[in-house]
Amino acid sequence: MAVVLAAGLSGCTGTPLAPPTRTAPTATEQPDAAARAATVAAPDPSLADLPPGTLVAAGDFAGRGTTGRIEIRSNGDDHGFDVTLIGMSPLPAAGTSLELNALPVTASDTDLRQGFSFYTYGALQQLTDQTLRMPGEGYGGFETNDPSYMRSAVIWAPHPGAPVGLGTVVATAPLTWQLPDLNPGLAVVDHGSADGARGEVTIGSDGTPSTYRVAWGDTAGGISDRFGLNVDDLAWLNPDRMATRIVLADLTINLSRENRGLPG
Repeated sequence: MAVVLAAGLSGCTGTPLAPPTRTAPTATEQPDAAARAATVAAPDPSLADLPPGTLVAAGDFAGRGTTGRIEIRSNGDDHGFDVTLIGMSPLPAAGTSLELNALPVTASDTDLRQGFSFYTYGALQQLTDQTLRMPGEGYGGFETNDPSYMRSAVIWAPHPGAPVGLGTVVATAPLTWQLPDLNPGLAVVDHGSADGARGEVTIGSDGTPSTYRVAWGDTAGGISDRFGLNVDDLAWLNPDRMATRIVLADLTINLSRENRGLPG
């Protein structure tokens, strides 16, 4: 199901992920954990570093009889942002709701319901223009300093008789992000099977590790060392999972920047 990340909502609970830090490893040697721990690294940039009001993403709604525009802007929050709907036509009907979804707009309604998302339980106002804050106060769940893996904006109509919910898609907008690289220096290099990291690796079309299937006995530290990362990097690459659930036997975790938030 879509994961709730909106104001006043009781979504998934977990420890918020801090912006990751790293000392980039060389491609020829496996990073030494003790040496890395002794190295002081500056935190990576985050949304809070951008001046409030900076446009970070936008898209145009089309299809199914609904048009309009969505703009996403920084608001000084390390993990949050403001979402504005502009020129919506017709006006959002009663009970319609907005989500940002990790799946592309080409996904079916059924798949979109299962895609990882920032979703508002509250109904949209019946206005042409309106601004929402995501995530809002009271939120407890997944967090990331980089929401650019949200590929689509989706407006949902509720099921018949329901006040709000994921019934049918009213309109979608592909999101174009304009964020700077919020995780510079991240490079995934497979240094080979070792204690704490004996799972299976899938290689992407670019020749770099794409996914990793966790084996029994694997540890977060072992996997991180195998790929020249740290545990926060694993969480950044897998924003749809709580940090405490990154390492579960037989779970396939993502190692690709391009596939953040997509099902394995």
